[in-house]
Amino acid sequence: MEPLDLDPDGYDGTYKLIGGRLSLDFINTVSWPQTESEHDWLSSTANLDRWCDANELSASSSATDDDLARAVTLRQELAAALRPLAFGERPTRDAVEAVNSRFAAAVVQRRVDPEQLTWHWVAPADGFERLAPIVLDAADILTGGRHDRLRHCDACDWLFDDQSRNGRRRWCDMADCGSRAKSRSYYHRTKATNTRPNV
Repeated sequence: MEPLDLDPDGYDGTYKLIGGRLSLDFINTVSWPQTESEHDWLSSTANLDRWCDANELSASSSATDDDLARAVTLRQELAAALRPLAFGERPTRDAVEAVNSRFAAAVVQRRVDPEQLTWHWVAPADGFERLAPIVLDAADILTGGRHDRLRHCDACDWLFDDQSRNGRRRWCDMADCGSRAKSRSYYHRTKATNTRPNV
């Protein structure tokens, strides 16, 4: 899985679309949330535009500072509703109502195409309206009933939809967090073996 071409702004790391759902990847634009290593990938309007382009969320114009500020607020609200589910907990009523408010504004941008009989998104009026599909995806996760498949990475706390056959995925990406976790486990096992006293 290739990293997205986002400006790291001095951060020593990469960002990948690993969530399996649009809203989870949006929430994951914060690396190592609520730790000393926390990094916000939506630190610029350019990064917001690049992220949206990678997720086929088009707009007629580039994001503004206001669009960016509203996007960050939206991300916080969606995280408050979805993150608890990944830890086996229920979101608060206020968190769900915040999503309901966003949903009411987003759903009016979706229409049924009379020719194709498929969902069609109305062209967004600004750089923030293009995020409407993220809100509907979050609402779908909340109401989908498969919350047991909504997980968090054991290493970095990124969220993902566990689509593995056995439902036992533990890491956001095997090449990154999975490899680091296995290396640490191997180091501790061999260290314990090497320090065991001879009898």
